[in-house]
Amino acid sequence: MKRQSLEVYLHGRHIGVLSGSSLRLAFHYDPDIIAEYGACSILLSLSLPVTRKKITGASVFNYFDGLLPEGQVRSHLALVNGLSTPDALGLLRILGADCAGAVQAVPDGTSPDGPADAIPMTDVEVTNVVEALPTWDLPADFAITASLAGIQSKVLLSRRGEGWAWPGRGAVSTHIIKPEPLDSPMPHLLAAEHWCLNVAAAAGLPAAESRLETFGTRQAIIVTRYDRTHDGGRLHQEDFTQALALASSAKYEGTTAPPSRLTRLIAAAAPHARDDDAFRRDLLRAVTFNLVIGNGDAHSKNYSVLIRDGGEVLLAPLYDVAPTQLLYAPSVNAGHALDGQARLNHLTLEHVVREGAAWGLDADDARTTAAAALEAVAGAAATTRAESSIGFLGELVPARAADLLNGGTARRTLR
Repeated sequence: MKRQSLEVYLHGRHIGVLSGSSLRLAFHYDPDIIAEYGACSILLSLSLPVTRKKITGASVFNYFDGLLPEGQVRSHLALVNGLSTPDALGLLRILGADCAGAVQAVPDGTSPDGPADAIPMTDVEVTNVVEALPTWDLPADFAITASLAGIQSKVLLSRRGEGWAWPGRGAVSTHIIKPEPLDSPMPHLLAAEHWCLNVAAAAGLPAAESRLETFGTRQAIIVTRYDRTHDGGRLHQEDFTQALALASSAKYEGTTAPPSRLTRLIAAAAPHARDDDAFRRDLLRAVTFNLVIGNGDAHSKNYSVLIRDGGEVLLAPLYDVAPTQLLYAPSVNAGHALDGQARLNHLTLEHVVREGAAWGLDADDARTTAAAALEAVAGAAATTRAESSIGFLGELVPARAADLLNGGTARRTLR
């Protein structure tokens, strides 16, 4: 098969070349980047430090493949573009001009910048696009050229003043619009996600901003992208699968044997944080939050790190958080193992404390951090307004927090 290549940019600057065919990809950093940042610097990914050597293998494929959608969304995009579903390079050739973070992958000779390619949309056009998901009903001059990982159907749009615009090639998408899934076993999922994001923010945890809106017959959540700036710029980030060179299909931790996946993430990320213990506490708060709300979808693609120019690493705001265990009883997989336990209804505060200690926190520090997070979330949940359909969460989440603080498990549900 003929080898192809894409030029890779970060914050609009050329940083290297991605080449290969099928499942075999290679990445080579630009000599100017190597000279400026030096070998072993963190720039693009924790799993792809700067090096003079051509990088091959799983770390390259999993990072770039992790920029693409999953499941039926990916299959559909491959089909309409005449590509095979696993063809990451081919899909990035179509979708790579606007990805998560500040990375762009475009064909040689193509500019990564495309602000003029944001096409203003009428309210009717936006409604038609959202209502049609998971299929696409696009005007003739619209093409899908932006990519976001995940399995849920969603559309990426750019906010322009009071209206919406379609992000053509290279234009910066600023918001994610997800309509309520048509076939989900979880009722009121998006209202619950919006409520959880508001609870997190009220409890002092960084979280993506969101609001609910109805488009025709479909309720949707509109999420402001935390990896975009108010002036239309990009902030670089990667999810935990990319940081650990894992395939997107391995997003749920498949073993409870030590060391845990989160311990490995800490080992990779904390040395690049301004304050390594503060990074550990931030992650422990996020994990505690997902436990108390019953989030069975808190896997490695739903946690991310921000990477600043110069290599400083921070935990990204919470996103894609929902109380799946409380909406759908069979959802009991925590996504990550904590101290050897991965089932939500068996986890206790002690599991969280021992997990934090395994990361390098003092046990008392871990206990204080997790307990304070539980108390803050309980208070925020009790006072954060919820739609009537999910009003029970305002009592259930504080009760779960009390159970955990009193030595119990995160087992309590309405059922």
